[in-house]
Amino acid sequence: MSRILVDSSIWIEFFRRPNAPASLVLDHLLAHRLVCTTGLIKAEVVPGAQSPRDFRRLRSLFDALPSAPEREGFWAHLMRFRYRLHLNGVLGISIPDLIIATVAIQNRRLVFTADEDFSRMMPYVPVSLFTP
Repeated sequence: MSRILVDSSIWIEFFRRPNAPASLVLDHLLAHRLVCTTGLIKAEVVPGAQSPRDFRRLRSLFDALPSAPEREGFWAHLMRFRYRLHLNGVLGISIPDLIIATVAIQNRRLVFTADEDFSRMMPYVPVSLFTP
């Protein structure tokens, strides 16, 4: 079962440095079919292809992964999370990061990321991180 939502930061590392520790972990997760994605992550990663052939290969790879959907009440949750962060002085968290966190929360998935913004939001947003 795809329990782990892999953030763009890990995917970018995976394609740039295949032997990096995070890349090896992702390779293992993929082999065991533990990875899912979102439309947003696809939109962040796939257009970074270096050629039309790479674009088709990346699109095919991401299309083969299970997708974690935005569920009912998604935007209301996201606004509430952003408001909590604002009230507590946690500024600079991007909307894409909040979208990924909200999708993960709604689908009960762990987020595998190298982006420290997820750790910054954890005291106020009930996102759970995957740590290898």
